[in-house]
Amino acid sequence: MINDEGKKHKSIIKAIIFIGLVLLIVLRFNDVIDILGKLYIVIAPLLLGAVIAFVLNILVTVYEKVYFPGSRKKTIIKSRRGVCILLSILTIILVLIFFLNIVIPQIAQFVTLLIKGFPAVYEKSLEWALEHSDDIPVLQQKVKDLNMNGEDVLKKSLEVLGNWTLGTVSFVGSAFGAVINLILALTFSIYILAGKEDLKSKFDKLFKAYMKEGRRKRLYEILNTANETFSNYIIGQCKEAVILGILCTIGMVVLRFPYAKIVGPVIGMTALIPMLGAYIGAALGFLLIITIDMMQAVLFLVFIVVLQQLEGNLIYPKVVGESIGLPGIWVFAAVIVGGGLMGIPGILFGVPLIATIYKLLDKSVNERLSYMKKNKK
Repeated sequence: MINDEGKKHKSIIKAIIFIGLVLLIVLRFNDVIDILGKLYIVIAPLLLGAVIAFVLNILVTVYEKVYFPGSRKKTIIKSRRGVCILLSILTIILVLIFFLNIVIPQIAQFVTLLIKGFPAVYEKSLEWALEHSDDIPVLQQKVKDLNMNGEDVLKKSLEVLGNWTLGTVSFVGSAFGAVINLILALTFSIYILAGKEDLKSKFDKLFKAYMKEGRRKRLYEILNTANETFSNYIIGQCKEAVILGILCTIGMVVLRFPYAKIVGPVIGMTALIPMLGAYIGAALGFLLIITIDMMQAVLFLVFIVVLQQLEGNLIYPKVVGESIGLPGIWVFAAVIVGGGLMGIPGILFGVPLIATIYKLLDKSVNERLSYMKKNKK
């Protein structure tokens, strides 16, 4: 009886504390948001470092399997982690150098050409619409009411894109502060990777001390599912983007489409966005090619549709496979909502986050239904 009463008292105290915290947050909502904002600024390098460590760990794991895995020499064993971390960082640096020297200049040239050519294409499209809208008075009036030239439409489109991605398409903040944060994050990530086994052991002890076994197992299940989903997604999506960019460039060169070496890398970059990415790149490529030849622009869209079918049915299942494990409608929703809430990071990481939740919920639902079915019998 005493134990039961003690448990009841603890439950009541916990409920009172919880309600009090909720009321405090509601009544002082603006102050809480300000505090959270300041806290985020302080811990941002640590969060970024954790993300970098997660990505680098994928490469470190691969290199550790290659770097004399069967050797028993003490020098090899002691140097394995440090050498593999160094190789992983060098790999990332080489990839960044590749993008800075090859891909980025092509994308910059693409943007320049698109800005120059779009206003003329827009005005020609309006003229065509006016000529062919005699039979539809409402459409004709709507076209006449468009009191914007091509440059105004382009500026408005960029504003909408900037708002959707929370302005992340522009450079925000001082470059010096960003570099300092990056150095701190990279240093923190190296410390995490260097002692990841010890860190894991410390957290295991912490969870054993303060969590019940059932909740601890549930937490490990969630973490393992998230780790598997995010790792497979990052690897698969990067592979798919590279393959699609190369195939698009080669195909455009063979078929003699203009701007092949510019549009191909752009489609490869946009392919990092699940589902919508390649189509966004295709739309941008169409707008660029149409400034030269309308027919070639249409044929380019046909080529992209065929390439997408080939990629979706043959390449994507083998390269990415079931790494996302998320139905198409939820992938689409994750991209839209993630981009609106968190900008570019939300677009890239919203899908694996939702996929993790979806897998855990699916497993929980199936277990619950199975349990209910057994109890009925």
